[in-house]
Amino acid sequence: MEINNELIKKLKKLSGIELNPSEEERIKKDLNALLEYQKMLDNIDVDGVEEMISPVESLTSVLRKDEVEGFDNRKEIINNFPESKDGFLSVPGIHINEEE
Repeated sequence: MEINNELIKKLKKLSGIELNPSEEERIKKDLNALLEYQKMLDNIDVDGVEEMISPVESLTSVLRKDEVEGFDNRKEIINNFPESKDGFLSVPGIHINEEE
């Protein structure tokens, strides 16, 4: 399979993105490079290699049991914060501009 201009047009339509001609060429080049890399990976002999579900050999050595711990400095943090309301930190709201 080769990524061509027709496929790029289809992908643009499906994704709903706008691309200028130079961006289209760059994406076409990058996708073709990815396909070439995939072909190289397809040629690797993996017979006899056990499937790996995680790159970490022993999940128990990395993960720990979640434990609830008390936190005693809550009031001090709230008192040091610039604004608070009803025992919670007060931060500026996020306003989304509908025109963008």
